[in-house]
Amino acid sequence: MNNPLRILVGCAALAAGLWVVSSPAPAGTPDLPKESYKKAADADLKFLQTRLDELAKADEPSLRSAKPATAATLMLATYADILGDAAFKAEILKVGEAVYAKKYKEAAEMAKKLTIKPGTPGKPGGPLAKLAAFEKEKDKDITYLPTTMKLFSNTQVLKIPAGLNIEKDLKDMIAKTNPPPKLDLTAIEILAVRSAVINEYALLHPNEKARDKDLKTWDKWAKQSIDLSKEIVTEVTKKTPDPKVIRTKLTLLDAACTECHGKFRFDD
Repeated sequence: MNNPLRILVGCAALAAGLWVVSSPAPAGTPDLPKESYKKAADADLKFLQTRLDELAKADEPSLRSAKPATAATLMLATYADILGDAAFKAEILKVGEAVYAKKYKEAAEMAKKLTIKPGTPGKPGGPLAKLAAFEKEKDKDITYLPTTMKLFSNTQVLKIPAGLNIEKDLKDMIAKTNPPPKLDLTAIEILAVRSAVINEYALLHPNEKARDKDLKTWDKWAKQSIDLSKEIVTEVTKKTPDPKVIRTKLTLLDAACTECHGKFRFDD
């Protein structure tokens, strides 16, 4: 999963014929409710602070654990634009730079002091957050993409803390049990916000296989994934959400992950 050549777009495509898609718009902050961003920001800041404490205390910190922490700072900085908290954005990116430099104790201390204070909401469609260290890389795609995609991985991989568990949580939400799993609307809302933002990064930073052979399909699937994530947020935040609609869209999201992975994953 650490290899950038093994990444999928996240949750990307629907079955052929279900969509009529125009050319993808440039990547930018997804148009989602400010309240949804705030829920995701609170959850991701807690995740980051916990992860940095683990890294700071570890005798041999794992890069597998550090990469999702770096990704969380990018996510939080992107949320901050919509939430109108410029000071938080500036500080969280400093945390990201410290994590990338393996200064885990320093990063942990900085993160402990941070709180999100929403101000005047920003407009969606603005540029995604960037790390100065990533911008200096010769190939930025192989920094941003695998870093943000790491958040889809399970929180524990071979007993090593990894990402936000998005992939497993999604599968658990749509498990074919009788009765079906109870829907936690807040958890689904946060998952969909994360998926939308991560896939905006995917749209902006395609992997090598997509760039070399099929960038058009990559772009189409990334945009479809973003749109589907937005639709999930819209449904779960309705006054009376429809459980059937929610499960259908979550199922499509899960199926898309597998299909896109099959097309863009590099074989050994």
